Amino acid sequence: MRPVARNVVLSACALSVAFSTFAPGATATDKEDIEATIIRFKAATEVNPNNPDTRIKLGEAYLMDNKIDLAIRELKVACQQSPSDGVPAYDLARAYMRQQKYDLAIDAFKDACRRDPNKADYHVKLGQLLGRRMKDDEAIEEFRQAIKVDPACAIAHRELGAVLGLKGDIQAQVTEELKALELAPNDADAHFYLGTGYLAQQKLTEAATHLEKAVALDPKFAPAHHWLAAVKAEQDNLDVAIDLEQRAIALDPQNPDFKATLKKLQSKRKK
Repeated sequence: MRPVARNVVLSACALSVAFSTFAPGATATDKEDIEATIIRFKAATEVNPNNPDTRIKLGEAYLMDNKIDLAIRELKVACQQSPSDGVPAYDLARAYMRQQKYDLAIDAFKDACRRDPNKADYHVKLGQLLGRRMKDDEAIEEFRQAIKVDPACAIAHRELGAVLGLKGDIQAQVTEELKALELAPNDADAHFYLGTGYLAQQKLTEAATHLEKAVALDPKFAPAHHWLAAVKAEQDNLDVAIDLEQRAIALDPQNPDFKATLKKLQSKRKK
């Protein structure tokens, strides 16, 4: 049983790597500040075009202003000017992610890891993207490298567990998620992955505990509601299962699996 769909696993990647800079509440003042920053660093690069730090700052400002092509142009130059610095390669990967050019983003993340192999976060981001591209073995290698660099990297343990679970090693998934929660007890994703691991092992009480924790920590976590509904159905608590599935649909109305599950639960209750 594979209790977690691939598009759920590593779902944080799109948020952590390809995030949209301006939140819905961003103000005109924020925009003006970004434009002023661009003007300042653009002028600085004209005065000293060989300073990679200034180009990195300019590229990052362009990213914040959603001027992706300009950001890529500056960050490529910065990569050439500072071949041992991981920051411009990492930012370049972020820019490619914004354009959904995932193969180029992977190459840039790999370059960032080559430049700064002791940066656990670089390995994590690369592993997340590799996982989303269904390159599980490579993803596992990057997460393990992140843990080697920083054994206290909770995200690396969490994401490693998720991919190992997808490959069918449920016990390894559980083990890694337990490690992640030792380091970050309030990580909703880790509780989710641990809960689905326990569900795959038919440890329903433990599964319910951690999926309930995931929902409590993140009430908008639709897949957690969905899989908690599955647990409650296994425990013959159909009323609660239906309520949870309805909440999942309210949070993600376009998910066909949620709708199909709700119909099955309702049909089962009528019998």
